[in-house]
Amino acid sequence: MAEKNRFSKLLKHLMSVAEVKNYTLAQELQYDVSYISKWTSGQMIPSEKYEKKILKGISECIVNGCSQEAADKLMQDYQVDNLQDLKLAVLDNLEAEYFYVRELQNNAGVDVAPKTFFYPEMKLAQYIAKMRHPVLRRVNALDVVAALDIFFMEREYQLQIAEEKNKHVPKGKWYQDVHYAMVVDIQEDKLDCRYDMVFLVDLLERNNCIDFQLYGSPQAAGRAVFVVQDDYAISGMLVSRDQCMSVVITEDQENCSVMYRNLKELCNRDRLLFRKTSMREMLVKHEYVHALLALKQQWFIGHLTEHFLPDDLFDEIAEMLDEGEEGTPNKEQLRNIHRMSKNIIEESRIRILIYRTSFYNLVVDHELDFFNCRVRLTPEQIVRYLKHFLDLCRKHPELEIKMISGRLIPNIEYSTRQCIFLSDTISYLRLNGDFNNMFIINRMDIREAFGKMFREFWETQDDNVLISDKDTIIANIEHVLSGVLEEG
Repeated sequence: MAEKNRFSKLLKHLMSVAEVKNYTLAQELQYDVSYISKWTSGQMIPSEKYEKKILKGISECIVNGCSQEAADKLMQDYQVDNLQDLKLAVLDNLEAEYFYVRELQNNAGVDVAPKTFFYPEMKLAQYIAKMRHPVLRRVNALDVVAALDIFFMEREYQLQIAEEKNKHVPKGKWYQDVHYAMVVDIQEDKLDCRYDMVFLVDLLERNNCIDFQLYGSPQAAGRAVFVVQDDYAISGMLVSRDQCMSVVITEDQENCSVMYRNLKELCNRDRLLFRKTSMREMLVKHEYVHALLALKQQWFIGHLTEHFLPDDLFDEIAEMLDEGEEGTPNKEQLRNIHRMSKNIIEESRIRILIYRTSFYNLVVDHELDFFNCRVRLTPEQIVRYLKHFLDLCRKHPELEIKMISGRLIPNIEYSTRQCIFLSDTISYLRLNGDFNNMFIINRMDIREAFGKMFREFWETQDDNVLISDKDTIIANIEHVLSGVLEEG
């Protein structure tokens, strides 16, 4: 018996889980039942002319026809928590499988992909398109590993890889069973510290809702390998910034498993670029304090934090904390840290690059990052915060501040809400997402690359990008403050 195509397998599976009969689906779609039988048996797929209407109708019929038990199973499979999102997830999966089969028909004249394809050469744009396999929709459990010489690629392809790997995953949810390990080549002569460090941080931000890890190894040089454990693999040699050679694509389970195991051997702690952490862990292990006490402090501030709080406002916010969780420092410990932080900021030489938008975001969102907890401030509290920041600028010349008025790298979309705290010992990131938002920079070479990036940005002479004049910086903050006072 001929093997069914992927679309037919998915349709049959969904109808089985939902206990939807061919006749029921035919009535819903106003099609003859014979068409449904041909779709589920793999004899044909829906007409390209009406695919949008048909696939939408299938998703609605499947979800509407579910028992509560079946709906719960599908919601678990697709990691959603309501029926409307389930309809969208089922539709997305059906579309992915449909277009996969349609492409096979158009390009190879078959419905089912051979276990292994070989292409002597392939443009990188085509390679990235092949990476978008429908199996990536399986967000309830997914193990992916890749070795990508991403810094040898043209910029546009770097961004495509960053965008596409989690494009189908809705934001605001944590997918704990989706694991993705990416190995890149980070040799110094290949890196553009200004762009590539920003890109790496943005890559972490984009993938914050899954278990995403970045590793560095010279063995990723010249490679473009992407493997989904037991399901799918595409492998090629990157011979130019936009061209691959000897590309192999396989859905053979044994081949995929072997490739997966071989790549996972590159993913060890020594090669890890950023080590996941949490604020609680940093406080308990005293890493937060060690980072404060370290020399050569250089900070990127993309959202406002507890570092710049006046004493009275700090106490007010600290009183709101719940001390019940085991291992959480008590309020007195936090006050001690605050006093230390205040003395260091006022008396030590710290260089700070701060985004002007961080002040506007505080006023609009009313949210402050207080030891990685989002705390809502009143307008009166925001006024006190801004006034204290102005005092820091006016009274403490050792505190060197420059304001980023736009984007440090023009013409590239990336988040500007991240904070990066650099020093000669412990350096760490505080991202803006809800999950996986704190990382310690794990390797000396990466820490040095971030330090170089900071220095190059600090020395930027373009007044349209970086404001160095302290009076102008103060005037910008006063403008934000006056807006809050007028509203009050």
